[in-house]
Amino acid sequence: MGTLRDLQYALQEKIEELRQRDALIDELELELDQKDELIQKLQNELDKYRSVIKPATQQVHKQSVLQEHQRTKRQAISAEPTAFDIHELSHVTLPFYPKSPQ
Repeated sequence: MGTLRDLQYALQEKIEELRQRDALIDELELELDQKDELIQKLQNELDKYRSVIKPATQQVHKQSVLQEHQRTKRQAISAEPTAFDIHELSHVTLPFYPKSPQ
């Protein structure tokens, strides 16, 4: 075994080593706290963006679904054919089909 002086010196070295480790642990805990705060801040920002974007995308989706289910409306209805000359159609006789009263 070593002398008392050697043991005291070894004890001082271990104490200094523990102080260095404690200082490193304190620095890492501080860094971890800062990163936790940053994560929380970014999470809050993400929640804000999601709250704005989600309703907007839902509206677009609802509009597209509604458009798929709606019939397209006619732009115009014409009673007379426009491709033919009216004078030519006056000579055309339409067929007659007799029907029963029922």
